[in-house]
Amino acid sequence: MTTTADVAHYITSTGFEDLGDAAVAKAKALCLSTLGMSVAGSRLHAGRVLAKYSRKLGGEPLAGVIGCKFQTSSELAAFVNATGAHSTELEDDSWPESMYTCHIIPAVFALAQELGASGSAIIEAFAVGYEVQARPGMIVTDGGATDRGHLTAPHLGALGVAAAGAKLLELDHGQAVNAISLAVSQASGSTRQMGTGAHLFEAGVAARNGICAARLAQLGLSGDPHILEGPRGYFDALAGYQSLDFDLGVGDDLRIMAVGFKKFTACYLMQRIVDGVIELIEENNISASDVERVTVEVNPTFPEIIKYPEPTNEDESRFSLHHCIAAALLREPISIRTFTDEGVRDPRHQEQWPKTEMLVNPEWERAILGDSNPVTIETVDGRRFDKLCVFAHGDPENPLTDAEVEEKFRGCVDGIIPDDVAEQVAKQVFELETLDNVSDLIHSLTFVPDQSS
Repeated sequence: MTTTADVAHYITSTGFEDLGDAAVAKAKALCLSTLGMSVAGSRLHAGRVLAKYSRKLGGEPLAGVIGCKFQTSSELAAFVNATGAHSTELEDDSWPESMYTCHIIPAVFALAQELGASGSAIIEAFAVGYEVQARPGMIVTDGGATDRGHLTAPHLGALGVAAAGAKLLELDHGQAVNAISLAVSQASGSTRQMGTGAHLFEAGVAARNGICAARLAQLGLSGDPHILEGPRGYFDALAGYQSLDFDLGVGDDLRIMAVGFKKFTACYLMQRIVDGVIELIEENNISASDVERVTVEVNPTFPEIIKYPEPTNEDESRFSLHHCIAAALLREPISIRTFTDEGVRDPRHQEQWPKTEMLVNPEWERAILGDSNPVTIETVDGRRFDKLCVFAHGDPENPLTDAEVEEKFRGCVDGIIPDDVAEQVAKQVFELETLDNVSDLIHSLTFVPDQSS
């Protein structure tokens, strides 16, 4: 059984030297991807709202609010930057735990900037924190938590950020126990919120609360030292597990190695489906006007998440299979601009929505992602094209190259930060372990020349 004490021991005993070369490389690529999301998210509705909120609260200027030309406390900066990153729906995820990076990476960078921490400390904290949140998620996400309405990414994410914060703050074992325990009291996330601003802000909540938990533990606040295990413990409350067995990895056996990169600014469940539709129409030279129907087979959990056949705004559009497939059929670049209020109102998209049919297979196993999605395109002249969608380009089985990750980053920051700054940031992140202090890197992403209030 992995207990609260076991988790705390892992946090305090695992260091940068315990990470494999591949894990370090993957961590750096994920950091670049997420920092780009925070830049792009500073221009989206949820990111703007959180920036206004943070600016009104004030706070000692210790960490940068990315893309917004001001600094605040590390907790508030993490709150805004994580929400901004999540608002793009480009966050990178691992499965089956359904865990993402958009809360923990902004939190680690915000706290690291305040502390003047090194790049290697960031990599270490991110890898350890992600492991703490992801390993139990592999069991509880599809093992009861989702069916209870808990969204485990921000829920467990608060624990992951607390673990990362414990690393950066160099907490001892007892303090790390308390950091995890205090994070449990602040952990939250609801599957009902998908397609709303609250879903985006939950990533920011996990980032803010995880740092808070680590800081309070450092100052001596206590929590139940056995909070994870036993009757009415966290895992029991979350998914009905009074004990949970999971290994916490080292070397290259880390869950960051299982994280897939998103390409499209929509829920991960649709990434491989959109790839499949694009492949079918390109391989067979199918135009939108040729298509009679696109049928996508899904498991029973899918429509509980992808639930907007006729989206009314940008938040809903990112959880709309019909909108994603419409963009694919039109052969347009599927970008942040696709999933805006303007994109939803575009009559070209709306004309394509009725062509998509979601076929739910009630006998399939309930799971957030599941094994595969069969896709069928039928044309007006009676032709039929089928594809079994198993992986998306960007998944660990078909990963993005570093050049493609940098292209994703550049796409996010284009028009917001100058090209020479973007180039320098990408270079610094790909060499992150060589930086003695990350403050200048975040400063360059915070004080952008074209920021408007």
